[in-house]
Amino acid sequence: MHATALTHPFGASRLAPVALALALSLGGTGLRADPKDTDAFPSFESYIKVSGQAPAVTGNPAAFAERAHMPEAGAYGIEDLHYYKDLNDKTGLTIDGRALFGPEDYLGRFKLSRNEVGTVDVGYKRFRTFYDGIGGFFPTNNAWTPLANEELHTDRGNFWADVTIAVPDKPVFHLRYTNDVRTGQKDSTVWGDTDFTGIPIYNVSSLNPMSANRKIVPALLELDEHQQNLVATLTHTIGNTELEFEIAKNWTDSDDTRWSNRYPGELKPFPALPTSPPAFVINPALANNFTHGYDEQIIKSDTWSYFGKFTTTLSDKLTFYGGIGYRDANADIAGNRQMKVSIQTATGIVDVVGGFVGTSGRPAYSYKTLDGSTSEQILTGNLGLTYRPAPTFSVGLAVKAEKLEMEGSNLTLYNSTMVNQSTGVVTPMDVVAPNTSARNEKPWTPELDVRYSGIKNLALYATVDYRFITGDETGSSNGATSGGGLGTAVTSFNNLDVNNAHYKVGANWSATSYLVLRGEIFHKNHRNEFTGFATSTGSNYILGYDFTGYKLTAILKPMPTLSFTTRYVGQVGTMDTTVDTQEEYQSMDSTSHLIGETIDWNPSKQVYVQLNANVVFATIETAYPRAGGTANDVLRNSDNNYQNGNLVVGFVLNKSIDAQFECTGYRADNYDPVAPPSSLSYGAGVREYTVTAGVKCKLSDKMFLHAKAGYFDSRNDTTGGNTNFHGPMGYLSIDYAL
Repeated sequence: MHATALTHPFGASRLAPVALALALSLGGTGLRADPKDTDAFPSFESYIKVSGQAPAVTGNPAAFAERAHMPEAGAYGIEDLHYYKDLNDKTGLTIDGRALFGPEDYLGRFKLSRNEVGTVDVGYKRFRTFYDGIGGFFPTNNAWTPLANEELHTDRGNFWADVTIAVPDKPVFHLRYTNDVRTGQKDSTVWGDTDFTGIPIYNVSSLNPMSANRKIVPALLELDEHQQNLVATLTHTIGNTELEFEIAKNWTDSDDTRWSNRYPGELKPFPALPTSPPAFVINPALANNFTHGYDEQIIKSDTWSYFGKFTTTLSDKLTFYGGIGYRDANADIAGNRQMKVSIQTATGIVDVVGGFVGTSGRPAYSYKTLDGSTSEQILTGNLGLTYRPAPTFSVGLAVKAEKLEMEGSNLTLYNSTMVNQSTGVVTPMDVVAPNTSARNEKPWTPELDVRYSGIKNLALYATVDYRFITGDETGSSNGATSGGGLGTAVTSFNNLDVNNAHYKVGANWSATSYLVLRGEIFHKNHRNEFTGFATSTGSNYILGYDFTGYKLTAILKPMPTLSFTTRYVGQVGTMDTTVDTQEEYQSMDSTSHLIGETIDWNPSKQVYVQLNANVVFATIETAYPRAGGTANDVLRNSDNNYQNGNLVVGFVLNKSIDAQFECTGYRADNYDPVAPPSSLSYGAGVREYTVTAGVKCKLSDKMFLHAKAGYFDSRNDTTGGNTNFHGPMGYLSIDYAL
């Protein structure tokens, strides 16, 4: 048995943090041997694999489900089914299946293939993604308000039917229909407000240098999304020209709703608390009024797309290609935002949509769309040449152009309700407001690609593209005033001038038989400028950013059984903003560095060892600490430093048993709850590790047993430890050849 063929679930490298879900996926393919060994674990053409995973979770089960991609009850069922049969000398049938209960992961696929005729492929797959319904954690008073039903999940389903007709020397026809569905619930990062933060609130506003309000209350998304696609493609070769034509139809029907709460458990008293001295601290339960409701967004669209392209080989040195496409999209759009406000009156509590007090009160923003639609037409085209004066040198030059026209309208009914606290009388104040917008853009992008491999063992390449966009956008919007009435229409006219440049240069060098070096540097320069005209001549907004990055890899193989792969990925960038007042300021400074190492070692045919390690230094700076004063007490930068790694050891115990040991670790130490305590920390503080040991036994020529036992531990300081979990897990599977 050759240990070089052992399968290890973490692959060659991991640039992102080690996901606990991957470590807990104990049902990997296991150990594989050289098929020439008679006592090895062969790969079968048809097989079925039945498995089960059983965790014992101590701590937060919803956090475990999100990280492990399965509920705390575990998973069981048919992990993999593959069946192939030759129906005759030209026709073959393939069946694939999966039915894992717990993660609700299902697959059914039937594929019929006939030589020199084509294929028919029909199938359905579905899987579940788990989410944790939590908001933020505030360290001053350990504020923590997860959803009552903390464990959430979303199901994604996809049905497809695919037909390909490929007769020799005839055009190839391909027809594909897909139907995608996403339904369920997930957490939202649009959090609500609370005053229960432990920061004192005085009745005299001048004594409050900072607000007690923090956005840490969780919100819930309900998803109901359907999308269908029908695509017909025809490809054919005539002489030296390859042709492709495509026509596609898309139907989208989405109805998503966000449920949110603001100031839960709070209610301002009536009469109002006095604001004159002597000063006193207000109970946070009396600081604001409870606001709750939903924001529903509906889109029903249909889109036609047409596309054609060609590639012509003019000679062995010159290739000419191009294409043209057109898309016509129309959509009915609707919004329904109904936010109720609880208000104390002399006769009791009223709970009304868009509630406010007094003629200048600010209502909770609520509305309904009476009629809304958008239309979009996009014409695209591209032309290019590839010139190869020598086998080792090529130059590609291309240009892409586009014309976009888009317009939309939305007739909105704003819902507000004035409340008289002295009498308890409520007065609806609904107003109708039209809103329109239009946009025209003409982007075009020249591209250059140069590649050279004329130097022995060295390949060089460089690419550059520069996207120019000119156009204009107009809009007219009407909003509701603070007193619930119709606001003055706001019109805008802006010229659009966008310049996006991308540059990349790289090299691959096989320095020796045991050393390979790869390097790449890239630069991105974007500048988006909006300049007002007509009645918006005073309007000016510019957003620009620059990023420069580096990718370096060295592969050292000092001996056939040992190799080192070293990686470095770095990026630095800044963003600047200019506003209407012509004031320019730096709005972001971003830096990231990743250093990674992978060591592969095969000390013998019976042993395989792999070690992966990554260290990342990353930070995003915004207004802190330039804001100064009390602003620095609530603003923080976002630090994203972390370290992760894993060790896999596989070895052969005897002719019928292979074994594997694995441990993983991840650590982020960016959470600072005390400097200052009035700030939300934007850095994560997490420690996770897993340890697993497993064996794979050959029970017979057609049956294998795979068993693993492990332990997982996750500690999250960012959530105050409220999402910690740990415990053992077991995995068992039977592989049987059909």
